Amino acid sequence: MAAKFKECTKPHSLMHSLTGLGLGLLLVGLFAALGGQTGVVLGIILIVIGVLGDFAVNK
Repeated sequence: MAAKFKECTKPHSLMHSLTGLGLGLLLVGLFAALGGQTGVVLGIILIVIGVLGDFAVNK
């Protein structure tokens, strides 16, 4: 169990989680009235940070 948790906290895995969170916020903001404009902007920011962070980690 500890090995699985250690694998999830590696930078590459965390960047995928961050990108997924951003994509989720983006979809909620676009297709539901719950997120509004803040959800869309935050989702885009998190996706950009996740993608750029993934490129930085993989170098």
